[in-house]
Amino acid sequence: MAGLGQRKRKRKRWVSALVVVFAPLLAATLACSPEPVAVTPGVSATPAPPGVPDTTQNNVSATPVLDRLGRFDGATFVPVGPGSLDTSRVIAITHGWAPGFAEIYEQLSGDSTSFVAVWDPRLVDPTTGEPLAERFEQLAGALSDADPDAAVVMYSWVDQSATGTDPFQAGSAEQATEVNGHRMATAINEALPDDFAERGGELHLIGHSFGANVATTAALATATQPRQLTLFDSPEVDLARFAGAANELRYKLTRLPVGRAPGQVFVDNYVSAVGEPYRNYPGLGDVLDVALLPPPDQSGAERHVFPIGWYAQSAANPASGVGYWWSPLAGGTPETLGSAYDQPDAERPLDLVETAGPPPAGVAPGIAYPASPLVVEGGAAAGDGITLGGDGLRVVNIGFTTTADSLWLDFSVAISGSPTDTAAVFVDGRARWLGAGPDAGARPAGTMVVLYDLEPGDHTLTLVVAGSDTTGPPAAGTTARFTDFAVVDAPEVVRNADPARSRAEVRAGLVVAAVAAVALFAGVVAGIVWLVMRVRRRRRHEHRTQGAS
Repeated sequence: MAGLGQRKRKRKRWVSALVVVFAPLLAATLACSPEPVAVTPGVSATPAPPGVPDTTQNNVSATPVLDRLGRFDGATFVPVGPGSLDTSRVIAITHGWAPGFAEIYEQLSGDSTSFVAVWDPRLVDPTTGEPLAERFEQLAGALSDADPDAAVVMYSWVDQSATGTDPFQAGSAEQATEVNGHRMATAINEALPDDFAERGGELHLIGHSFGANVATTAALATATQPRQLTLFDSPEVDLARFAGAANELRYKLTRLPVGRAPGQVFVDNYVSAVGEPYRNYPGLGDVLDVALLPPPDQSGAERHVFPIGWYAQSAANPASGVGYWWSPLAGGTPETLGSAYDQPDAERPLDLVETAGPPPAGVAPGIAYPASPLVVEGGAAAGDGITLGGDGLRVVNIGFTTTADSLWLDFSVAISGSPTDTAAVFVDGRARWLGAGPDAGARPAGTMVVLYDLEPGDHTLTLVVAGSDTTGPPAAGTTARFTDFAVVDAPEVVRNADPARSRAEVRAGLVVAAVAAVALFAGVVAGIVWLVMRVRRRRRHEHRTQGAS
């Protein structure tokens, strides 16, 4: 009986050990909430105009778009006035996601009477002590030194990209990229002189991470077509898609006249951690892809921002002939460049090797996606056009349905009246498109909203005409007329996963893994106990046998 009691006590100790080892894991697993992921604080801080459907993320901002633009003065970025970029070359940069900065940004914004931009020196990473915009200031300095006559500006949307440290919050920053691309374009339009393009002015847009999506959207919407679009590690890998954080620029880039010749948009793309080459996608054969090799001891975050410093280093070294010196704004000849380059040695970052020759000469073939008129619910005559403003409606909601093939929604819009009044397009209460001033929608490439980040099903399209702050009423004579609504389809559209659903899947997976680990551990313990008991029985048998003999 004493032996039985001892074995019971040992079993209790094994059970206690299992609880001690796995209870924290199970607690952490069950703490993963299946509720919707929290959104970036800034994307819903401003109420939407009356009549726009309520949503957890509306992307509305009352900040004038020009307040988001700063011009580099040799040390930092300073305010930009209307028409003040009176130079023949303009380089516009924008940043990406700012994880971990939500709390400090909200505090600074609450204490400030003006817009807090990404270059505010008080925005410092608490873990590294590095100012949030330090790398971009270094890049701007290198670009200014390389071309003192160029105007280098930066667009800030940190109020809508700063989040907590939860990786699933990246999805809310990604969902703010589209409307901020249109804000960036509107800000550039206001800052450029009216005759910028007529005088042969050239525009170069640069975006890092989610900023690559902002810059690409801006490239579609600026009144002056950019000569160059530079992308720094645009997130495209499957893991980013799982968190709702992939840019999926393969679709949007096809709306640009991508090419190497004058009159086309030269697109150079730098991959260091989460990006992908684009040149193998249909219609994007003229993209120049560069595979960079960050130092092996760098963290994932450092590898992701590596292209910013690499491009600055290239600008500071004219003899390298790579990176910035490929730019047609710097006298480069993109027509002679290869399609792909690799950095084979981490210690010699500017020594690139061409891995694919130049693309075939001529205009890259366009992508002919099928389009059909927007089918709406409730009998609204969207196909006949909708006029807002004046003495009529300022907001109209239209129900429509998307499928798994829905790529984007095309439309045309004409704004008349006050040049500072705006028109906006929302989908399911989230701002997606913004235009300001007469002929804001004159460029068809930019008058669209993407549908490939929506789950197929029923949705609400909201059209709005508003004042300069995008939330108040427009001037009495301002109208916005929307026409030519058409849904564009593509087969096998790749979509981001819903962050809340992904989190729930992670939670379920962790539960399964924890249960499996407990079962495995218990099985091992049971096996050890069985083996020990068998050995003991054998020894007792041997002792009894020896005693009998």
